[in-house]
Amino acid sequence: MDDYKQNSVQKEENSNQLEEFRETGMSLEKSNRLSTLDLIYSAILGVMGGFISSLIPFSILIKVWYPLTGGTQLISGHHVMWATIVYGLTRKKQNIMVTMSIKGLLEFLLGDPWGILIIFVNLMEGVCLVLGFFFMEKIGEGETKLGWGIAGGFGNFFQAPFFWILNQRFHLHWTLWLLAFIFAFVSGILITGVLGKVIKEYLIKAGVPTTF
Repeated sequence: MDDYKQNSVQKEENSNQLEEFRETGMSLEKSNRLSTLDLIYSAILGVMGGFISSLIPFSILIKVWYPLTGGTQLISGHHVMWATIVYGLTRKKQNIMVTMSIKGLLEFLLGDPWGILIIFVNLMEGVCLVLGFFFMEKIGEGETKLGWGIAGGFGNFFQAPFFWILNQRFHLHWTLWLLAFIFAFVSGILITGVLGKVIKEYLIKAGVPTTF
């Protein structure tokens, strides 16, 4: 009788957990190889990111209340968010690079002002994000919001100094440089990392199959 009650309680707890977070994994065993579904996710998110980054001027939202140089870095994290979402669905760092490659190629085809250099920028952001997740996993924060936030901040940060050096903005006061870099890191934490984690969790709860 006690065993029956214990099993009933266990089943009820498992049912509550499933309602909160559903397991939808498609892989029976862990593998570093990219599956067809992995590549489909990378293609979908890479294309979405490419179109949104190229065609939607989010910077206008910032310039309305912060017209100073560097303020647009506050929303720059959306450029890399697609890679965190695909990583959350697949747990494969290769998917980060595939997604950012597709996104960069589409931005180039849509006539990005930086030309083919935009592909390199996306790959650079992808590498930084991979390193961010790698280090967070090493210290046991790979699945926490803190870990995702820091990884996202790291992934989004380096495009800010890269573009500012490329644009030769050396005439600007050092405080503007500092603010731009801080804004890029904060945007990476909030948009790339935390928002990316929230979106991937909602996708999994909605029944989108994971591949891990």
